[in-house]
This record gives sequence, structure tokens and C-alpha cells, in this order.
Amino acid sequence: MDDKSQDQKQFFKDFGATAEQTVQEVRGFEENYYSLIQRAMPALPLLADFNKKLQNYITQNLTAAYEFARELGQAKNMQDFIRIQTDYIQKCGHSFAAQMQDFTATYCSMASSAIKDPSISSAEK
Repeated sequence: MDDKSQDQKQFFKDFGATAEQTVQEVRGFEENYYSLIQRAMPALPLLADFNKKLQNYITQNLTAAYEFARELGQAKNMQDFIRIQTDYIQKCGHSFAAQMQDFTATYCSMASSAIKDPSISSAEK
């Protein structure tokens, strides 16, 4: 294996490790955020399902980002790098569309419940 090929492999390995570290730091932020949300939940029972959905979305997205970073670290050349990146972008697009559809249904259901039972809305005031 020539030096250029070896340098490319090392670059992708280092790049993947850096991306993985960044994802881990974001995951730490996510855990702190949801700890705060869980402490606030008793005051906002109407938002419980909504917050669970958001937490699931974030967990799915961070898991996908972590996998993406891991795969980048295994790229052997620029073609692998581009293939991995393209696959990740496509997965993100599909995931985003599904999450937005689910989010919209949850939000509409939550709004409908608040309209049908005004005591829920007035209890929050």
C-alpha cells in the first residue's frame, strides 16, 4: 500500500473519530435536556406524549449520526466517503419526512384534545 492510500485511510479514520466524539458530546447535551424536561413534566401533563415523541426523534437522529460517524471511520477512499455521506443524507431525508408526519399527527391530536376538554387548557394557566 502506498503512502497516499495510507494517508487517506488515516484521514478518514481520524475524521470518523472526530465525528463520533462530536455525536457523543451532543448526546450528553440531549440527556441533560431530557432530564430537565422530565422534572418539568408534572406541571405540563398535556405535553407528555409530545415530549416523548421529540425524545424518540432526537434519539433516532443521534443514533443515525453515530452510525454515520462510525462508517466514515471505515472509508477507504473518497468513493467510500461519498457513498457513505450520500446514504446518510438520503436516510436523513426519509427520517425527517416520517418524523414530521408523526409530529404533525401528534400535535393535531394534542390540539384536538385541548379543544375538546377546555379544563386541560385552563389547568395550565
